[in-house]
Amino acid sequence: MADKPLAVAAKYADRERYFIAAGKGFQFQNIPTANYRLAQTAEGLKTKGTFWQLNPSADSSATTTATTWDVYANYPLFAARYDSPLVSGVDAKTIYWEFEITSLGYAGTPASLAFGFLVKDAGSDAVAARPEKSLRAFDDPAAPPTSASGPSLLWNSTDGAVYANGVKVPTEDGVTFTAGVGDTVGIGITYLFDASVPMVPTRDVHDNPSAKPSKISKAIDRKGNQTTRTADAKDLVPCPTKVFVTVNGEEKPVGGDVARGFLAGLTDVFPVLVVSGPGVGGKVKIGEAVGFAGDGGVADAELAAKGNAANAGFKPSKWSKFFRTTGGGGWFGGGQSASFY
Repeated sequence: MADKPLAVAAKYADRERYFIAAGKGFQFQNIPTANYRLAQTAEGLKTKGTFWQLNPSADSSATTTATTWDVYANYPLFAARYDSPLVSGVDAKTIYWEFEITSLGYAGTPASLAFGFLVKDAGSDAVAARPEKSLRAFDDPAAPPTSASGPSLLWNSTDGAVYANGVKVPTEDGVTFTAGVGDTVGIGITYLFDASVPMVPTRDVHDNPSAKPSKISKAIDRKGNQTTRTADAKDLVPCPTKVFVTVNGEEKPVGGDVARGFLAGLTDVFPVLVVSGPGVGGKVKIGEAVGFAGDGGVADAELAAKGNAANAGFKPSKWSKFFRTTGGGGWFGGGQSASFY
């Protein structure tokens, strides 16, 4: 069976790019079962990032025991037409989010959590309009986690491994990243500038050329510059990536410097949450809500949330002045040695 085509990298208005850069205003699709709900808490109202609570009911019946659901966010963390280092000319672009585990099911009842990143298949927006389509049979609690909406990169609570589109990503000495109730797990991807590849053709677009700057526009660029460097989706080229996982703030690399086909910077990358069985609970943390303070962590998130997205999470590449064509980009937002899609 031929692989499905991936969704084309989308355009985003300046207000949307502000939310993407700040990790703010992210919401997930409606969960397709009444046994679970995502709710914003008082804690979430106080942060400039995104903070949601996943609440399971006390129901451990077969209606949740034998099903898996997955939902993805309304915004990407990586908007390829703006965030690719070969568009912006930056050394690296890191995207990252966390899940604090408060429950992993009921005694004697299989349940698991997987979360990470999704690249949507072409046409996946139709799935978003019918969220019940993401609810599917859960026959094997040991089955590798995947999303119904496209290829995914997911940390899996069952074995502590990371899966790229359902294939376990090998790690040195077979190390896994086990975590349980009370732990906070994070997953991130760093997109790298590749000096051996010419810069993607870009252009500067005016966000609101005829409109008075909005509060959001002013927050993005306090100097009043209302232009953004962007590229056409057809001109995007692959760039190398590195993946990492954090467990309670300790960063652990995954698979070294491996460019994964569907995560190589050609299209947008969304947060996705996959839950199998009943009784899984926890806290979703994006943007300033995250606790990880490493490179590309909470300090950069705070800068982005304050409207400094143009300087958060990256620096201009020393190579960009040589490779830049025409035409600049946020923590949130090459040759492929291996492909999982």
